[in-house]
Amino acid sequence: MVGRVDTDEWGGYDAPLVIEGAVEKTDTLIVGAGLAGMATAMFLDGESLVLERESRAGGLAVTNVELGYRFDATGHWLHMRDPEMIARFGAVVPMRQVYRKSAILAYGGLVAYPFQSNLKDVPPAVRTDCLVGAMEAYGRRVSGTPVPEMFGDFVLHHFGEGIAREFMFPYNTKLWGVPPDEISNAWCQRFVPVPDLKQIIEGAFTDRNEKAGYNAAFSYPATGGIDAFSSALAAGLRNVHLDRDVVRVHLAERWVETADGERIAWNNLVSTMPLKELVGVLVDAPDQVRQAGKLLSSTAVTYYDLGLDRKVMNGLHWAYLPDPALPAYRVGCYSNAVDSMAPDGCSSVYVELANGVGVDHDRALDLVLGVISQLGEPVGRENVKVWRIRKIPYGYVIYDRHWERARSTVLDHLATGGVQSIGRYGKWVYSSMEDALVDGREAARKLA
Repeated sequence: MVGRVDTDEWGGYDAPLVIEGAVEKTDTLIVGAGLAGMATAMFLDGESLVLERESRAGGLAVTNVELGYRFDATGHWLHMRDPEMIARFGAVVPMRQVYRKSAILAYGGLVAYPFQSNLKDVPPAVRTDCLVGAMEAYGRRVSGTPVPEMFGDFVLHHFGEGIAREFMFPYNTKLWGVPPDEISNAWCQRFVPVPDLKQIIEGAFTDRNEKAGYNAAFSYPATGGIDAFSSALAAGLRNVHLDRDVVRVHLAERWVETADGERIAWNNLVSTMPLKELVGVLVDAPDQVRQAGKLLSSTAVTYYDLGLDRKVMNGLHWAYLPDPALPAYRVGCYSNAVDSMAPDGCSSVYVELANGVGVDHDRALDLVLGVISQLGEPVGRENVKVWRIRKIPYGYVIYDRHWERARSTVLDHLATGGVQSIGRYGKWVYSSMEDALVDGREAARKLA
């Protein structure tokens, strides 16, 4: 086995084009060359300047290569539904259409995902308990009980106590790092499949609901990982400046300053910088906005890149791990979705570690290898060819009791200064890659 490598840095492909030369004034300045920023520039047809702090474009939609294994920054699967997005971005590189193969590791075996729609796979006593809870919840809903605001009560309202206890509560506690009763249901939208009572009952006795959920099918580059998609977008732009970190923003005077001291004036500013960070670099923010920025919360995501010298997980693309005793909440295999992500006969795996708990990485690796062995072929440390520990500083926005008011306070202030803050972290929301592309389109339309 190779030794572990701890890093917060990304490396891999060469960076896209860098344009040299100082710029003193631009009509539209875009901060960030992730998907939202690049989409904005594309829909503006080049009438903008893009500043990116990293040495390559793509934001988190990038791929690292090590010993022939390719790793994204955890799963970056494209779920496109918007016809315009499909037409414009669906074929920028050769793509594969992939149908989800996922499961939940529980009760010593596998349960089809989503849990609430596939009770056929759980032990009989658990199935009965979950069905009774779902029926009781249905009774409360038809009696007129309103939809609760907090996520924990939302789960009980729609699914009942059994489903909440067996999967929804333990899994989401690991994902978010806080109890479900401390976050609102505002993040759910399309991301939490809410079956009606009939579907829950059908799922207890048939496999009719195995493809439920927003991610039942997705697109992914045939080669090169998600970086191939991002690099194709960047290649079509001639106005991206890399290694340009914005460290000061003055709304009233409409300028930004980069880490190397260059000051750039703008008429319109589109920022994809994490909203909390943007507040921190505002030169002229009032105290109310600064205080609101301090109330914006998120979790970091620590994850492993694992290169294994054999095929693993019996073809599963990812598996959910609700068991609190396990250090990870999800493990996935890129190369089971697209085999070009790993050398022949090998596997590129990602492991997302639970939030809110300390981790002994050496012990965690052994437990994770045990999980992977349960999902398919047995693996041990001798099969590990790459082990890299990485961290995404902003992983999941926490929709706590401060989220709505704090976020609105900041966004409203930015809007009065001619700033659009977009993208998953710019808007401070839970969203998909397609949502980032849509944000770019909508930002460009507002500037048209």
